[in-house]
Amino acid sequence: MSISFASKILFVSCLGLSTLAIADTLEQAVSALKAGQTEQAADLFKQQKSNPEAMFYLAKIYMQSDLDEAEEWIEKTLKKQPENAEAHYFLGRIMGGQAQNSIFSALSYAGKSVDAFTRAVELMPDSVRYRNALMQFHIQAPSIAGGDIEIAKQQVVEIQQLDAIAGLKAEIDFASSQDDNKSVEQLLAEAKQTYTDIPDFFFKAGMIYQRQENYERAIAELAQAATKTALTEDSIKAKYNALYQLGKTAVLSGNSIESGIQSLNEYIAQAPNFDGMPSRPWAEFRLANLLVLNSQQPEAKSIYLRLAKNDDKELVKQAKKASKKI
Repeated sequence: MSISFASKILFVSCLGLSTLAIADTLEQAVSALKAGQTEQAADLFKQQKSNPEAMFYLAKIYMQSDLDEAEEWIEKTLKKQPENAEAHYFLGRIMGGQAQNSIFSALSYAGKSVDAFTRAVELMPDSVRYRNALMQFHIQAPSIAGGDIEIAKQQVVEIQQLDAIAGLKAEIDFASSQDDNKSVEQLLAEAKQTYTDIPDFFFKAGMIYQRQENYERAIAELAQAATKTALTEDSIKAKYNALYQLGKTAVLSGNSIESGIQSLNEYIAQAPNFDGMPSRPWAEFRLANLLVLNSQQPEAKSIYLRLAKNDDKELVKQAKKASKKI
């Protein structure tokens, strides 16, 4: 039986409307995510679970709260788009998180992580971000888990050729990983003098001192970073991460409580929603910790109880534990 011309037109029209509906739903989901309505966004993305773009968004959403779910969605994405370098990069991050949280499968996850970062670099060799992720894996992972200092060195060289600032950061990270404190101090001093108007190297110095538990110097460097001009995405991240870390360092040290509260409030109110930055709920958790130290227990408990209903399992655990102490 032949299909009439009118039926064909109706079919094509319906197909077009369906495509528009899918696009509208995806746009609504992205808008909800940008507005911080994560649960609503996830529900909308799941309505398009055969769409690789929606799958990818779901993987990134669940990275914050459920790595098993994130792993499932990123693997589905890569089945649809095996040459997607960004998806391989996120697979590497997800598998790295799984390795840190696992005892019996840590080596397997670590292997998958380095393979994913390596593939991302193969697909986009001019990406500083992918090369930096590969370098970070190799300086952090022990050799039994696939870490290789020679590969890390090569990535430092490649990054230096692509971007001078990123290359200097990579060189500092490499020296720090080798406990070469003299080189770290020298490189940081030169970097802060050369790039004195941006927050990047003041932030990096602050984080190094924080890890060394030299909290006084960490706070001084982070405070400088927070006042610098930020025009690029990396500099904006450094500036606002400095505000977050000022609050965290105040918690760790028990000092500079009021300035830590002010920094976290500024972060919560103004920080952009860039990938890799601390979430607002975690900033609120740090803020509540400082409020406790500042003898503002009722305000802190109110925040803890609200955070105990969050999607992030670790945050919920920490918030419940903290609220019971008040």
